[in-house]
Amino acid sequence: MERIIVGIDGSVPSRAAIRWSVERARKHTTGVTLVHVMDDEWGAIGSQLIAEAKQGSVDRLESAVRFARDLDPKIEITAELLYGSPMWLLAQLSDETSLVVVGTHKTGFHYGRAFGSRSLQLASMAKGSVAVIPESAVRLRRGVVVGVDETTAGRHAVLVAAQEAERNGSELTLVRALDISAPDHLDDEHRREWQEHHDAMAHRAVADALSRVQDLHPRLSTRSRIVRRPAGIALNEISRAAELLVVGSSRRSGFDETNGLGSVAYDVLLNLAAPTMIVHTYVGESTRSESPAPQEEHHEHVS
Repeated sequence: MERIIVGIDGSVPSRAAIRWSVERARKHTTGVTLVHVMDDEWGAIGSQLIAEAKQGSVDRLESAVRFARDLDPKIEITAELLYGSPMWLLAQLSDETSLVVVGTHKTGFHYGRAFGSRSLQLASMAKGSVAVIPESAVRLRRGVVVGVDETTAGRHAVLVAAQEAERNGSELTLVRALDISAPDHLDDEHRREWQEHHDAMAHRAVADALSRVQDLHPRLSTRSRIVRRPAGIALNEISRAAELLVVGSSRRSGFDETNGLGSVAYDVLLNLAAPTMIVHTYVGESTRSESPAPQEEHHEHVS
């Protein structure tokens, strides 16, 4: 991880994202870039109002820089002011060596009463990892939670989560969700055999994940849970008091923003309960697709 990029807008969740990012930069010995995107959908509002909006954006970004530097004067803090579509431009800054961080006040404390979120757009379009930070205090949270499955993305998420837990001196919890039922046509005996087979597969998946973690991080405290619930529900409920939830999301070659987010990651973000990191893994012949036609954009650096 070479850089942390934080999308800011002057809100309370935005400050939560800055606070989380500065703390993470301290542990990863990297810098933080604060980015404010001035939405260009103002229409024909007149040059004076545009100038006022621009000055407000500059002031907001300078305030965020002061806030970040007050948190830790030793961390390198840079800033950039962009013009265009906020989530699209933040996604264009993302790559495999970066983590893009945004805050949100939208959390789904009751499953099924989810809120729409622009962070979904960002996670769908970003090429690299994305972290979404709720505005609720994170200092009292403890532990890292990760979803376990047999996919490439699931295995990658476990390794990322283990690294995060070790850097933070935290316990790692591996969660395997079983959201499948035996086919209705099976009789009782075959239904039991079917269930035992899938239970055994789940236990093997967790055992394999634990083995990989212990080989790389032998001193890391770990535990595991197998739950019979949909993965999104299980991960959000178990991570409610966690400092970080890590979820893998697979992408196939030729992905675009319409298929860039796996169903579990989508479900987790809709009902966000904790600071959550989405890590993408590419499968297929190529690991990159052509980017959408670039929008016109302007950059300004704020010291």
